[in-house]
Amino acid sequence: MAPYAEPLPHEEIEHRLAELPGWSLADDGVSLQRTYRLPHLPGAVFVVHIAQIQDEVNHHSDLTLGYNSVGVTVTTHAAGGRLTAKDFDLARRIEDIAPAHGAA
Repeated sequence: MAPYAEPLPHEEIEHRLAELPGWSLADDGVSLQRTYRLPHLPGAVFVVHIAQIQDEVNHHSDLTLGYNSVGVTVTTHAAGGRLTAKDFDLARRIEDIAPAHGAA
């Protein structure tokens, strides 16, 4: 596996992406993206939980808060705006907490 902040090869990106249902490549393959729908809980609560995780791992995404949705876009700017293991680790952490917020 490539070092943590090194850009990942295309084959590894595809492998890791397959382990994150609902996530897709965006921006010509340099970022990961997912939109969560929130049927009954305010999206702001989910955003705050994501922000706490981002602070823990010192890796931050772009978040878009909508009426009943939260959009997440992840990339590693320090790696020239390319995908690294950090991006997939953050996406996995977000994916793990989503059900507790009713996010699908």
